[in-house]
Formats: sequence, C-alpha cells, structure tokens
Amino acid sequence: MRSGIAADILLVVLALAAAVVSRPAAADDRQVCLERTKEASAEIIAACTRAIQSGDYNGEDLSSLYHARGCSWPWTSFADRDDRALEDFTAAIQVNPKAGGSLLNRSHIYNQRHDHDRAIADVDQAFEAGLSDHGKRVGYGECGYAYQRKGDNDRAIADYTATIQLNANNSFALMARGNAYFAKGDFDRAIADYNRVIAVDPEYAHDYAAYGSRAIAYLRKGDLRQAFADVDRKQALSWLAAGVFLAALIWLCCRGGARAFGWRSGRTIIEMCEQQLVDLRHTNAALEKIAAAVEKRSSG
Repeated sequence: MRSGIAADILLVVLALAAAVVSRPAAADDRQVCLERTKEASAEIIAACTRAIQSGDYNGEDLSSLYHARGCSWPWTSFADRDDRALEDFTAAIQVNPKAGGSLLNRSHIYNQRHDHDRAIADVDQAFEAGLSDHGKRVGYGECGYAYQRKGDNDRAIADYTATIQLNANNSFALMARGNAYFAKGDFDRAIADYNRVIAVDPEYAHDYAAYGSRAIAYLRKGDLRQAFADVDRKQALSWLAAGVFLAALIWLCCRGGARAFGWRSGRTIIEMCEQQLVDLRHTNAALEKIAAAVEKRSSG
C-alpha cells in the first residue's frame, strides 16, 4: 500500500519537474524566435515553430510568433519561401487583425504578385489599426506602388508625397514619384525628383537609372544639351538607358537630312539635332516607346 502511494507521489513529482523544465524551454524558443537575425534563419524558424506549437501563446503573443517566422522565410533557400511567408503573415492577421507589420508585409507580397487591390486593402487595414511613422512610410510606399501599377498616377503621387513628407530623403519614393510624374508628362517635376534622388543617394540613383530617366525627360522637353550631360555620366547609366537614348539620338539626327547638311555647316551634333527635336517632340512615336522602356526599367 505504502509502495503504491510512493509511486503515485513520484509520478506527480516527475510531472511537475517536466512542467517546470518545459516552460523555460518554450520561453527560450520565443526569445530566439523574436530575435529575427538573417544569419540564423533556420534556427529562428525552428524556435518559432516550437513556440507556436507549444500552445503556451495566444492573441498578440501568438501573432508576433507567426510574424517573426514569416519574416524569416525570405532568408532561406526554399523555393516556396514566399508562399510560406504569406501563410504566416495571414495566420498572424487571423489571430490579431490589428497586426500592422504583418499587414504591411502581406501587402508587399501581394504587390509583387500583381494583386494590387489586396495590397491596397491590407495597407488600409494597417492604417486603421494604427501605425508608427516608419509603418506609415512603408504603407504609403506600398499603396503608391499599387496605384501606380494600376495606372492611377495621381493617387500614386499623393501616396508617394505623403511618405516623402515623413522622410524627405526617401530615395524609393522620390524615384517612384518622378516616374509617376514622367508618365503624366510632367517632365519638370519628374526631373526635380530625379535630381533629389541623385543628390541624396547616388548609389540608388545608379542602380535605378535616375540619370537615364532624367536624360529621357530632358529629351522629351527638347533640352538636348542637358540630356547629353547625363549621357556623359556613363558610369551612372544602365546600359539600357544609355542604349535607348543613343538610338533615339541617331534616329533624330538622321531623320530629315541633318547628316547631309549639318556637317558642311560645321555645327555641333547638338546644334544639328536640337531644332529637329523641338519640332518632333510632340508627335514622335519613337520617343513614346523610349519613355515606356526607361519607365519600365526604372520602376520594375
């Protein structure tokens, strides 16, 4: 009888000990999960999964675990990493509909998948939930991108302007707003935004063809001298932007006999082509194709 009681007591003690050990382990998993470092993405995903499956968390705590795991998938080599991230952000939102970070991350994935209406809906929901200034900058940027891809340049410009008001040196928003102005034919404002991108972030300007876009904007305005000045910055131009610009220039100079008469007069290439450009800039279908090519390169 006494041995049976002792055995029961031993089982209870072991169960309590296991519970004491398991709780800190789950807490440790949560701590590792929320660190979110790129170098340890596999370890973080494993810790997040254990914490989620432990059953110890709910509400905002559980939502934050799904969010952290969702943010870690893009750092892995899984072919379906974007799908996994989307599933985790969706799970985080289902647990906590006010999970602004997950809403913004999901909106980004929707934008990349060209599902712009869903992206806009997620941003709207995130704003309703309340966002920090950083979150607002991200939200306006995602919403602006979605409207721009939908062809609504006016609403895109409004959203890009809102994020620029929160951070005047936001290179992405400045470049994107410049492209939206360009698409509307407002080349002066487009050039102003490209100028700011080049001034505040020359490396970004190089990677996203700000010089090339500005050169084409000058070309569309008929300012061939300024366009040439940007072409001279070859180190800052993508091969595509430089190529389409030079192709347009050759086409313009050869059209209408500049080659036949210009060399004899001793005029410079700029002088030979400048007047032709002024005459043709409103009706030249080739320039429209050039502008579309550069815009696609810059915004895509």
